[in-house]
Amino acid sequence: MKVAIPVKTNQENPIVSPLFGKAKWFAFVEEGKITIEPNEAKGGIRVVDWLFEKEIDALIVQHMGDSPYTYIKEASEIPIFYAGEERISVEEVMRKFDDETLTIIDDTNVDSLIRQH
Repeated sequence: MKVAIPVKTNQENPIVSPLFGKAKWFAFVEEGKITIEPNEAKGGIRVVDWLFEKEIDALIVQHMGDSPYTYIKEASEIPIFYAGEERISVEEVMRKFDDETLTIIDDTNVDSLIRQH
């Protein structure tokens, strides 16, 4: 499984970025290995296309705009998970992901979780 997470820096075990489309970096976690790549797409829908090209299986975010959320939901089966509001590192959020304690974002809770700002 390949999981994508927007992050603030390209350093070891970075903090999850509250931004999605404008996050400077994305962490990709696959088989316990974390790689970080620059976000060259720099925009909501373009970032989603880039993530589709990366063939991700899941996405973890803190916030996301309406357009990228709708695009992902209409064009794929990729689940989107809510990282929470607190400052959290990639390793910490992946522990929650592995423990299945992250909330899956869907049309019933999207407004209260990721669109609230």
